[in-house]
Amino acid sequence: MKKSNSDFKTAFISESGAELTNNDYFAYVEYDDYACYVLASGITDFESSQAAKEAVEHLILSFEENPSMSKMTLRQYMKETNERLLNSSNARRLKASVIMLVTDYEQIRYVAAGNVRLRMYRKGRFLLASSDMSLANDLIQKGKSDTPLDRHDERHNLYAYLGKKDNFRPFVSKLQKLDDADIITLYSKGLWEHVDAQEIDEIFAEATDDPHESVDLLEDVLLSRQPSNLKSYTIVAIFINKVYRDPERERKRLLYIKIAIIILVILLLIGIIWYIFQRIRQSKIDEMNQAIGQMQLFTAAENYKRAQENNKYALDLAKDLNEEVVKRSLQENLIVLDTLVQADEAYAAQDYQRAYYDYLKVMNSSATGYDVKNYVQRRISNIEDRMNVDQFMNLGDYFFQLGKFDEAVAMYTRANEQAVDVHDQPAREKAVAAIEKVYDKQAQLRKDAEQKMDAKKQLAMADAMKKGDDLLAAGDLDGAQNAYLDARNLSDNPADRTQVSAALGEVSKERAKQQQEQAKKDAEKEASEKEKAEAEKAAAEARQKAFEDATKIEEKGDASFEAGDFLSAQMYYMTAIEKFGEIKEDIKVKAVQGKFDIARAKSVESQGTKIEAEDTEQKARNLYAEKNYEEARAAATKAKELYTKLEMKSKADEMDILIQQIVTDAQIADALK
Repeated sequence: MKKSNSDFKTAFISESGAELTNNDYFAYVEYDDYACYVLASGITDFESSQAAKEAVEHLILSFEENPSMSKMTLRQYMKETNERLLNSSNARRLKASVIMLVTDYEQIRYVAAGNVRLRMYRKGRFLLASSDMSLANDLIQKGKSDTPLDRHDERHNLYAYLGKKDNFRPFVSKLQKLDDADIITLYSKGLWEHVDAQEIDEIFAEATDDPHESVDLLEDVLLSRQPSNLKSYTIVAIFINKVYRDPERERKRLLYIKIAIIILVILLLIGIIWYIFQRIRQSKIDEMNQAIGQMQLFTAAENYKRAQENNKYALDLAKDLNEEVVKRSLQENLIVLDTLVQADEAYAAQDYQRAYYDYLKVMNSSATGYDVKNYVQRRISNIEDRMNVDQFMNLGDYFFQLGKFDEAVAMYTRANEQAVDVHDQPAREKAVAAIEKVYDKQAQLRKDAEQKMDAKKQLAMADAMKKGDDLLAAGDLDGAQNAYLDARNLSDNPADRTQVSAALGEVSKERAKQQQEQAKKDAEKEASEKEKAEAEKAAAEARQKAFEDATKIEEKGDASFEAGDFLSAQMYYMTAIEKFGEIKEDIKVKAVQGKFDIARAKSVESQGTKIEAEDTEQKARNLYAEKNYEEARAAATKAKELYTKLEMKSKADEMDILIQQIVTDAQIADALK
């Protein structure tokens, strides 16, 4: 259809010149939609005509099998033809320069390798030309040589040609549109070595619509030079008298315009949607940044509850925006704020152990800022001071129970001073009440003593009389006499004094009797003194035993402390304090009290580890329930380590069972995937 509605005329001459055989070969085919023109020139004399012929025939055959004007396809034609020449069965490799011109009757494209040339004219004027792929042309283009290309010594030193073994790279031109009356000529070295380009241009500038005239005229000019070394020459002229014009071009153009408009509208809609999306996204980014700024302000103001709320809001926006870096930072910060708010709530509820543990977690977090660490450090110090208040109160209670009221008041007073320092009004009121309780106890004891004093005096006289009677009955005249004298001193009643005088008379009577038994009494006294010494020795041994028992209890506390059983250590230390207090070993009481304080601090720390283990276990079970097996397994493993550290074997075994369940479910889930 295209061929019949266009007018392409081709004429050519191909002669051997002064050579024995023609080393050039030209052929062309014209189909309805495409046409192909191929000119090749052998590079060496040995079987060169065969090289040119094989190259042209293979290129024409490749084009017939797959007509195309694409750069990739034309390169493929040349590559396959080059391989064919390289794999030829001839004794020497076949080599040839070649140019292949293809057209769809509307535009052209050519592919070339070597120094076969193409020139194109429009309205009689030169339009474009091919370039030789030779060292001579490169030197001239780079300004390194002034010798004309057609007479340069390196004009046949080619870097691209058919039959090249390595690095074969033919040149493929751009598409060139055709106009009516365009002229294309192809020619080999036999012509361009003797006829320069200006002469060729002049001939085609005066050409008619018959290509044979121009071809014959060029041959006449060549032969008129009578060159002695004229090589094979081929001249091809393709006159494009009429170019094919597509009758549906206008409709296609309108269709293309419509399609372009539709595409433009679609792109415009996409642009508007993208703009709206970006505005919404930017609005969310602004909101996120504003929330982050508010979070930072509230954090600086130590309003961590409001900072937590803004952090959560900013994190939700970061998730919507897929801002991974910001999201990770906010998630880490939220963990710190959640723990901090939880610690503040425990602190407000006076659950100081829980608050202390949570504040330590915040302090140890890498995401905790400098200002927050200062706040947490103040809270930790405050909690430690409050714990000291409790400790002083416990010591005061201990001394109060022992009846050591001065020591108890001293401990309660220190608790009160510590409570004032930490501004703990309830603790201060408790300490003051405890001091008042001690004073009330002391006042009550004094009152009871005064009330009993008179009755005691009467009882004392009666006791003295009874004692005197007993001593008299026992034969202790001196003792009886002294007792009776004491009774007389305790009473001003004359009747009582008469009774005492009568008793003293009885003593005098008995004294004479006792003098007779003095020797016997001296012996008995000696025996009594010996018995007393033995009693004192027994008392000393009992005290030593009590000291040793208290020391053993203290050593049990040391052993429990070394084993990490801080609660048992506190119990043993408290018992040891009581034992040493009973035998008045105040120095040991203070020493063991110091150990008790350390064990108490360690117990608080151990309790924190236990709380962390329980929280980690709960976290593992929650993650397991959410089927987040990887993090659940990590949490369960950490919980096991904490329980193992606490020597809670049964809980550690539970974690082993949980880890096994997580691993099994994860394997099942992977298998199902």
